Amino acid sequence: MKRSFYLLLLVALLAGCQRTKPIVILYENDVHCAVDGYARLAGQRDAERQLTPYVSVVSCGDFAQGNTVGSLTEGEAVVRIMNAVGYDYLTVGNHEFDYNVSQMQHLSELLTGKTLCCNFSRLTDDGECDLYPAYEVKNYGGTKVGFIGVATPSTFRSSTPTYFVDDEGNLLYDFHQTDTYQRVQQAVDAARGEGAEIVIVLSHLGDDPEVAYSRGLIAATHGIDIVLDGHAHHLLNERLVNDQGDSVTLSSTATKFAYIGRLTIDKDNRLTNELLPIADCHRVNQAVLDTIQAVQQELEARVNAPVGTAPFALIDRDAQNNRLVRQQETNLGDFMADVSRYMTGANIGVCNGGGLRTGLYNRTITFGDIVAVWPFNNTMRIVECTGQQLLDALEVGVTALPRENGDFLHVSGLRYTADTRIASSVIWDDNRMFDGVGRTRRITKAEVFIPGEGEQSKLPYEQRGSWRPVDPQATYTIGGQSYIIACSGASGTFAKMHLLPIEGEPLNDVEAVCSYIRAMGGTINDAYRLQQGRIIIK
Repeated sequence: MKRSFYLLLLVALLAGCQRTKPIVILYENDVHCAVDGYARLAGQRDAERQLTPYVSVVSCGDFAQGNTVGSLTEGEAVVRIMNAVGYDYLTVGNHEFDYNVSQMQHLSELLTGKTLCCNFSRLTDDGECDLYPAYEVKNYGGTKVGFIGVATPSTFRSSTPTYFVDDEGNLLYDFHQTDTYQRVQQAVDAARGEGAEIVIVLSHLGDDPEVAYSRGLIAATHGIDIVLDGHAHHLLNERLVNDQGDSVTLSSTATKFAYIGRLTIDKDNRLTNELLPIADCHRVNQAVLDTIQAVQQELEARVNAPVGTAPFALIDRDAQNNRLVRQQETNLGDFMADVSRYMTGANIGVCNGGGLRTGLYNRTITFGDIVAVWPFNNTMRIVECTGQQLLDALEVGVTALPRENGDFLHVSGLRYTADTRIASSVIWDDNRMFDGVGRTRRITKAEVFIPGEGEQSKLPYEQRGSWRPVDPQATYTIGGQSYIIACSGASGTFAKMHLLPIEGEPLNDVEAVCSYIRAMGGTINDAYRLQQGRIIIK
């Protein structure tokens, strides 16, 4: 009788300790250095804490890169601001690796929030070692919530491929392209096994079905309540069905703090998900704002230093905000490819569309404007190749057309025609890196510019000469950013070419643009007012 009384008392006490206030998870993805939004995110967090003690802030990645705040400090200034906010958990985006793997690990050590990622491993002679915890279970007043992190396997090619291999090309790291969904499921099962009543996936997978992607993750797994996704920059708040027929929420806040996500878990563990326009989040956290302003002041003098003028815009997108540089020629692509040719002295200059992050729209061009276009801290390098290798690289660049593709090549000293009515036969390896071309080719014409005698030292737009078909057996030099020239970017099409040695320190890509503008006398020449007809797409 006495034992029954104590059991009833214990049940009553536990019932009295049941959580009565909601859990609120505030989240974002793909901020890309739009740091002003952090003060409003922290302000929203402060407002939520007035209503409930159970508030967390999480990120789905791509925070460390995007403009000068990231590139000039290799992400450390952004981390400083995020620490002022006070994040609980985050996962890594592909652009967190842009400064190399060791810097990504350093940023994770600096962050006060915990980095979670279930599918990034270091390969060793003894097997593999996960660099980050796959998940963590957090207790909110008696309710356990599991958080799981997952990164896109496309990081291997969308960041810098050579960061993940040794000098012989052997893999040092693995993003588990073939078993990403299984690894997430294992983390879900482990979190549930530790008592998690709600499971939240912090995802940086996006919507590319050719690799592991968010919708595919939901369809292949069970036990997940909501996937907070990044990478694709979409605005999402929808319901999908998992492999057991249960409904799962998929949500994303677009990019650059257009929205803040607000996930509420009520006392009965029912979920409500909202996307709050940043403009409607009026409260600002002063301490975070002070940190942002301190960072901006420290960088202001360098960022605002004028480099030159442009009487017209160099565009990366059209008036409807459709991104053009990954699928067609633009005057910006022509200009940057010319920088690559002129500043390296190569026969040909190239610039991949995925590397062009914005246009040049201000009449006065500052150092910061150029960093915003090329924010990845690359250097300028040269490769030597055969005409056949050059044709292969062009083929990879047009394989996705009419869809956009980061491998799309803007060119200088070269012109080409692509026919999208011809099926692409590019062959890919398991990491979706270039492995050859089949029987059909979309590149129907390619010609290289041969400068006249004494013309090679002149600026590209000034040169006189002739055009000749690319000879598959001939040898050419190609100049461009180290990402594609030396680091296997653009799906590795340049990796089999011969990287030419350089003396001393290689030229930084942003400094190369500044030097090119100075060589024009400080004003971008009128030859760049429109694209120059170097690329024809049929």
